[in-house]
Amino acid sequence: MIKPKRNRAVITGMGVLAANGTGLDAFWSTLVAGQSGIGPITLFDASDLACRIAGEVKGFDPDEYIEAKFKPRRMGRFTQLGVAAARMALQHATLEQRDLKGMSALHIIMGVSTSAMDLFAFEPRIHTGVASVPHAAGSAIAYGFEVSARLMTISNGCASSLDAIASGAALIQSGEADIVIAGGTDAAVTHYVFDGMLKCRRCSTRNDDPLHSSRPFDKNRDYGVLAEGAGIVVLENLEHAHARGATCYATVEGYGTYSDPPGSEEGSGLEKAMALAMENSALAPKNIQFINAHGPSDIQMDAVESRMIKKVFQHRAFDTPVMSIKAVTGCPMGVGGVHQTIASALALKNQLIPMTANYEEPDPECDLDYVPGQSRHAILEHVMINTHGFGRGNSALILRRAD
Repeated sequence: MIKPKRNRAVITGMGVLAANGTGLDAFWSTLVAGQSGIGPITLFDASDLACRIAGEVKGFDPDEYIEAKFKPRRMGRFTQLGVAAARMALQHATLEQRDLKGMSALHIIMGVSTSAMDLFAFEPRIHTGVASVPHAAGSAIAYGFEVSARLMTISNGCASSLDAIASGAALIQSGEADIVIAGGTDAAVTHYVFDGMLKCRRCSTRNDDPLHSSRPFDKNRDYGVLAEGAGIVVLENLEHAHARGATCYATVEGYGTYSDPPGSEEGSGLEKAMALAMENSALAPKNIQFINAHGPSDIQMDAVESRMIKKVFQHRAFDTPVMSIKAVTGCPMGVGGVHQTIASALALKNQLIPMTANYEEPDPECDLDYVPGQSRHAILEHVMINTHGFGRGNSALILRRAD
């Protein structure tokens, strides 16, 4: 758990690749417009599968982000996306390579839920072993920027990248670091993964209407849509950021994580995770202006999350907007948390809550304000971000608008 320390952890840079857009402008504008990036699968032949749609990162060329001497074509796609997001984030934070090289050790914390699943479709080569480990993405970021780094990789399902951000914020709050690169990357749009997810009945089969296939909290949802992507945030000590004239986009205020209790329904641990995040930040439900929900468009999980929000927020639950970005991004596995973090930081900056796209028919089990129809202007000070991962882990993070 993050506890109040003498230092404040702020976000000073963000980089994103998602199904709905690469770069902050494209990512944000499509969220606000409710414009989905989900479409037919092109990364492999899905003709024999019941699900043939995904949230793919479109038009991605690793050579645009990774120097040829680092052999980007030998990397797994998840590593390529992660390095690209890190480059974007550092540029957005106005940090250059010489700034990083001047540090005794840079902390790089990555969240992943899988590894280089695309490489497993081919016969192993001399580089496959190194390229396929989950640790490869963080290692490639350090190697590509030629910096000394302390590397950490977290794998907690869909909560992975949110946990990575929380871990980075804790290092800054404790005084152990002034700058941390944190986030996540996953690229599991492969035949093997889709076949496995279909067998456990976790994929939408709305192949004839991919743009409306992911429908968080809507009565007619038929499970989520798998996606890929990457997101990186630069976390910085507030005083350090001010000293170099950096722009601050949000402050990490609190964090809570909790597994589903034994014998409970999946996702029920969100109740404790949300309560811990508010306790950790000394906030009450009345202080949260909106919730950026996990909301994967899953028949069961959307209903469970709605119930957990009502348990924690009680009467305030019905007055607190709850939205999900996954109708637009799809479910990018371990990357979901950092995508939500970036969306939330942009929402605080623009004082605008993105809509929950494709929400059309209310579900009696999901009876909260899901920001339907259009994005909503509001006075925003704090946002809570929820994530739930396979394996029954749950995390919640609270961001505050930067001063």
